[in-house]
Order: sequence, then structure tokens, then C-alpha cells
Amino acid sequence: MDQHIADPGDNAPPRPSAAARDAAAPYTRPFLAAYDLWVIRLSNPFAWQCPSQTMLDLYNQHTGPRHLEIGPGSGWYLAHTDLPPGTSITLMDLNPTPMSYTQHRMETAGHHVHTVTGNVLDPVPADAGTGFDSIGMNFVMHCVPGTSAEKSVAFQHLAHVLADDGTLFGSTILNTRPRTVFGRALSFAYSRVGAFNNSADDRPALENSLRAAFRQFAIAQVGDVTLFTARGPRR
Repeated sequence: MDQHIADPGDNAPPRPSAAARDAAAPYTRPFLAAYDLWVIRLSNPFAWQCPSQTMLDLYNQHTGPRHLEIGPGSGWYLAHTDLPPGTSITLMDLNPTPMSYTQHRMETAGHHVHTVTGNVLDPVPADAGTGFDSIGMNFVMHCVPGTSAEKSVAFQHLAHVLADDGTLFGSTILNTRPRTVFGRALSFAYSRVGAFNNSADDRPALENSLRAAFRQFAIAQVGDVTLFTARGPRR
């Protein structure tokens, strides 16, 4: 039997870069088991000076009946969101482990969850669907490798699958000096292992990226965390 060898003309999704795989790799099951303690209870308030409730407020304000979650982590935010009845949740990540972890967590609570493997630097896979009422991407963009221009395509790809009246929301850590010793130590360590790729990230670049993909956006700063919302996707 002849063996098919993929070529550039195949309709296969692009292979993620080594840097993208490195950024996704730390999300193992042991790390996810400790995520709620390490990230939600310790890192957010003490390293980044931003209580987890601040990010959770975005979920409670903007999560709609058809929600796409980019980089779900342990699923803590979704699990603590007052979800509209019958909410349909789609998870997208390069790493299947956090998707499986979050899917189990949400389905145990009675929610229906669909998963799709994808890279935000590439078009959203067709099997994810379109017309989402909300898209959440919490602590994602500082992990994504690339220049500001290369990262900006992520917002354009997500704008294409957001409903006309939907909202994209999330948070990131820009390349500024963290306010605490704890934050500076984490930023250094995460950058060394490839989990943080935010050396070129700054507020003007984020504003330009959001402006190119959406008609309306808002940015707020709490501690070292930059929060954003965007509406009116540009097609």
C-alpha cells in the first residue's frame, strides 16, 4: 500500500513552532492539579498584585450562551462563572491535557463541553464553529511566542468566529517590571523555560492589535495584569 506523505498542498493545520510547543508544554496534569493553589490563590494576588476575582468578574460579565475558551488552564474560571443556563462551551488549546482536565471538571458539573486542538496564531479550526457569543483568553497572550505583529493575527482570527454582538475578553502580562520580588522571580523563571514570551509585548502594541480586529475595545490595568474587552469584530 502506498503511504501518503503530506505536502504543502494538503489541507492539514500548520505545524506549531517549537516555541509554541514549549509554551504549552508546562501544562501537565501534575501542574494542573496544583494550578488553583499556585496560580489562582498565590501568584495572582501576591506575584502579580491582581486578585483572581478581578479576572473572574470578566467571565461573569461577558460569558454568553455559546462560549469559546482559549487556553483553559485548569478550568477554574469557567468552573466559578455563573454560566447562563444551557451554555455551550468550546475549549481550544495546543495541548490536549488542559482541555481534558477542564472538560472533565465542567462535565462533572453538568456542562456540555467540546474540545478542538488549535493555535491562536492560525485560523480557528472549522470544527470549532463560528458565531460565538463570547471568547475568553485569560493569561494566554504573554505565553504566545512571536513579535507584536505576529501575535496580532490571533485577535484577527478570533474576530472571525465571534458573533457580531459578541465580546472577546481576557488578560495578559505585558513586558513591564513586575512590582514585587515574587513577580520578578516568576517572570524570569517562566521566560527562561519558554512559558513566558512577552519581551516584545507593550500596551501600544496590544491597543493596535485590538484596534485592527475590533471596532471597540477597552483596556484596564490591575497590578501587573492588563485586562481587555473587545466588541464589533472587523470582518
